[in-house]
Amino acid sequence: MMKKLLVYAIPVASLILLIVIGVIVTSPASEPADSGIPAEPIANDDRYSDLTEDMKYYRNPDYPQGYSNAVAHLEVPQHPFMASNDRNNNMHCDAYMTDTSEVSGPLGASPQVISSYLGFKMCATNLFDAEGRIMSMCANVSGPELRLHDAETLNTLATYRLPDRPQGWEEDPIGPLQDTSGGAYFYIDPQYRAVMGTFNLTVQVIEYDEGLGDFHLVREYDLSDYLVPREPPERDKLQPILPDWNGLWWFVSRYGMVGTLDQDSGVVHTLELEGEELQNSYTIGEDGVYIISDYAMYRFHADGEGQPVIDWRVEYDRGTRCKPGMINHGSGTTPTLIGDVVAIADNAEPRMNMMFLNRSSGETLCSIPVFEDGQSATDNCLVGLAREGENGTEYSVVVENNYGYLGFPIVDKGRSTVGGLVRIDAVPDGSGGYACKQVWSSDEISPTTVPKMSLGNGLVYFYTKYPREDMIDAWYFTAVDFETGDTVWRVLTGTGLGYNNHYSPIFIGPQGGTAYVGTLNGLISIRDTAP
Repeated sequence: MMKKLLVYAIPVASLILLIVIGVIVTSPASEPADSGIPAEPIANDDRYSDLTEDMKYYRNPDYPQGYSNAVAHLEVPQHPFMASNDRNNNMHCDAYMTDTSEVSGPLGASPQVISSYLGFKMCATNLFDAEGRIMSMCANVSGPELRLHDAETLNTLATYRLPDRPQGWEEDPIGPLQDTSGGAYFYIDPQYRAVMGTFNLTVQVIEYDEGLGDFHLVREYDLSDYLVPREPPERDKLQPILPDWNGLWWFVSRYGMVGTLDQDSGVVHTLELEGEELQNSYTIGEDGVYIISDYAMYRFHADGEGQPVIDWRVEYDRGTRCKPGMINHGSGTTPTLIGDVVAIADNAEPRMNMMFLNRSSGETLCSIPVFEDGQSATDNCLVGLAREGENGTEYSVVVENNYGYLGFPIVDKGRSTVGGLVRIDAVPDGSGGYACKQVWSSDEISPTTVPKMSLGNGLVYFYTKYPREDMIDAWYFTAVDFETGDTVWRVLTGTGLGYNNHYSPIFIGPQGGTAYVGTLNGLISIRDTAP
């Protein structure tokens, strides 16, 4: 289907929307000024003054301070219509959605934690502009906004107010905890402008003006006529907007619409996947657009007119239920492209499977079940890389277990989830095929974070919490060795509800030696202070 889209060019700041996944805590009656003034390096509540030094910081005695072990890998291509990969041009770092960075993250060398308290306003998605400043999507129940932060102090430099959810959202069967629309999946283009789908079903392009010292809206495209009609109070939701390798924008909606949008002409083409939900982000390769629904994995391309065309469709085992820790009934992973493979997790029972599919055909190269029976689920993208092995290209993914997370109370009063991490490799089997094997497992508990890997130092970063009989809710930034699965170091970020990341990803800063995590309090950074 093809229609002409009305394009708005707006030279002044205008409202945009973002909901960061499930932030529904109530704001304080009066918030502190938006100064971003850092808290103490380690936030200590008086109730927890008895925390010993080993509770605040741990280093594995088998790993010396400054341990680094860069990982050989096949380079992830730079998308021509997105900002530099080292700036984290979207939530998952690059167009292949590998959640890896060439930059060396923190090594745990006298790490310092800085908190920017924003009064229960979580800055979940944190990308970096040409000057290294942080472009953050921040939200609470009262409304979302785009912020610019100083990467060192976390001070707020500019704030752009975004529109709230549409009226009547309280009655929508997809509530805030299951709604991933509204801008959390925004990306930055080569001009370092934020591009996002909004709650009011528009695509908006927002730029920070150095002269004005503020954000302004560059263009707006109305997509409200192109989503799936629903009977109120249901309402279709605009999910991520991403460009393909020709610069054509693609968009998807929660209730199964796949579309393209020509930025110059405003022409829209759509294809509905009837009866399927599209809850996750998707992946852009040179060969097509990889989209996963709650039933099947797809690859699309656009024909000469811009119409979405299905190259292949492969159904996976979606299981029998929406497991605790999952947002909907189906795969919780954004597809990860690594070399000639696309990696996903299904939602099978009693254990979900890690699956490696051929990019050209969708054929399953190998799959393997992970974690324990009846306690296996992930709703986060996989960390993935490809590298040359003795017998050909080998593919690796690291996955965390989110099973059991049902919101804030589940990890309150010293409680946590079942946890677990695994690394799975797909390796040539000597007969032209591939075999999946589990390389290592870890007991670390990372309830909900989107992990990141530093290819420059070989560490995979998680945001962890462990059950405690003393009922202290202590949250940690934790580094795991990609090769062995050993925990190398961890540092306390803070205690209490405000330090729950609630599905917020980790981001590695382009300056090196620093990482960032959004929490219910706002934003924190973890940086090395010693060589």
